[in-house]
Amino acid sequence: MKVLTKLVLALLLALVGSAAAQQPAGIFPFDYRLVELDNGFKTYLIKAGAPDQIAYVSIVRTGSRDEWEPGRSGFAHFFEHMMFRGTEKYPKYDDVIAELGAAYNAFTSNDRTVYYVLASNEYLEQIVDLESDRFMNLSYSEPDFRTEAGAVLGEYNQGANTPTFLLNQTVRETAFDRHTYGHTTIGFGDDVRAMPEGYDYSISFHQRYYRPENVVLVLAGDFDYDEAERLVRQYYSDWQPGYVPPQITPEPPHTAPRQRVIEYAGRTLPVLSVNYLGPPWSATDRLAVATEVLGQVAFGSNSDIYRKLVIEERRVQSLDGDFDLARDPGLLEITARITDPDDLDLVEREIQGTIERFRQELVDEKLFNDTKSHMKYEFLMDLETAQSIAFSMFPFVVSTGGIEAVNDYYRTLESVTREDVREAARRCLVENAKTVVIMVQEG
Repeated sequence: MKVLTKLVLALLLALVGSAAAQQPAGIFPFDYRLVELDNGFKTYLIKAGAPDQIAYVSIVRTGSRDEWEPGRSGFAHFFEHMMFRGTEKYPKYDDVIAELGAAYNAFTSNDRTVYYVLASNEYLEQIVDLESDRFMNLSYSEPDFRTEAGAVLGEYNQGANTPTFLLNQTVRETAFDRHTYGHTTIGFGDDVRAMPEGYDYSISFHQRYYRPENVVLVLAGDFDYDEAERLVRQYYSDWQPGYVPPQITPEPPHTAPRQRVIEYAGRTLPVLSVNYLGPPWSATDRLAVATEVLGQVAFGSNSDIYRKLVIEERRVQSLDGDFDLARDPGLLEITARITDPDDLDLVEREIQGTIERFRQELVDEKLFNDTKSHMKYEFLMDLETAQSIAFSMFPFVVSTGGIEAVNDYYRTLESVTREDVREAARRCLVENAKTVVIMVQEG
């Protein structure tokens, strides 16, 4: 395995060197072509991956973030379901995909809804036809809508019984007063239960957000550039623009820390969730990129606190520092699952002590350099298949509407200093911006 890893890394580094001759100082190792239609629809054609395979990934720049109207949370995720209901031309979407022998799925998060098809390249035109048709001509009856709303409610009820769901929902509700990041992707329970009555609203949601200006297609794999561009122009040019941006209220500055204790009715270890409001994602803002580095050096698997609490003392079963930034200012999350309830206060003091240390001191130079290298080469090592190449473009597409920022991001990462990491801690990990949620077993 180690030999294979070294060979793959050597190949990727060679690719980077090859691409650098055409794109100086760029990390992305593959050539690509941008196809931009008059209606605002963008397609990125990336020739890479296994022979004869393609990944067809449609990224809608709408997620739970865009659900700004009261009582309507959860509709972005709901549309993930409805998009498989078919059209007049292809009423049985699943059957058509099955005939092609393709794999397909979709998922929704805060800032995006993604639909993907993995198939043999011989079916490229059929897939372009099928996918463009459902994005432009989705059709479903009110009874179909109600049926799917019932399925979403079942999904909600199943998830609501888990400790992870309860913790996530409570953290968001506590940390946000105004911004739509205050609800989970699946939505508030009352809104999900009311969905069967929202047929007309669902039509409006689709008409506002599923427009060519708000969708980016990334086609990666083995194909002919000219033929792929011809198909995109043929099948997507008639898609009418009309995207209506959501009216999202920014989260006002917090003036005091927040804390809640919640009880889970089933069995669970105590979980401590410490959260701060971070900056929005940016490819060129050194503070933003330094914040992502901060999460790894302070609370990642190579950090001092992880080694102490998880590996050496085993007081904590798991410790995660998720400082991945979102399209708007979101949460920097530190989550510890604690082995012994009596250690809860001790673990909270250890986390606070780590935060204070990074606010005052410079990160260890070796850990800092190793972390930046890891972030860079982890990105490169993930570029193994057409699917992973397309998926690696998510943060760039969601925040900027294209993939060009990939090289900007890694140039900024290279320029980040230890002083930048300390400054990120001083600006972001502040007491007034902190939300602490503690989940314990009931009783």
